[in-house]
Parts: sequence; C-alpha cells; structure tokens
Amino acid sequence: MATQIQPTFDAAAWLSALVAIGGGYALASGRKLWLVVQDCPADALTPIMAQIVGRPERVEAVRWTIEQRQNGEAHP
Repeated sequence: MATQIQPTFDAAAWLSALVAIGGGYALASGRKLWLVVQDCPADALTPIMAQIVGRPERVEAVRWTIEQRQNGEAHP
C-alpha cells in the first residue's frame, strides 16, 4: 500500500495570499478570527478559502500565526 504524503499547510503563506487579493484579517477578543473579503474577486477567493473550510486545525494555525505576529514573535 502506497503512503500518501499530505502537503503541510503554511498559515503565513495563506494569510499573504489572502492579502494579495485584497483581503484582510484580524484576531478579536476571545481569539475570534475575522476575515475581510468584501473587496476580493470571487474567482481568486474561492481557492484560498477552500484551503481552510472544514479544516479546524488549519484555522487554528492561522489564529496562532496572527497571534505570533501581534506579539512580535513572527515576521509578517
């Protein structure tokens, strides 16, 4: 049986891709994640959002990355 290799999720790259298409993000109190997508073209947004929808571990990685940035522990 062949082993499938799962690509790792890069939350920093994901956030950069969101910003590159005109999106934004914020982490509010209670670690509530806000994604700003109103100015993003749907055809560009769909593949980006598909990477995290239904993947709570990836959403958590995004939260953690934003927290690290807010604390000055990671590069933007």
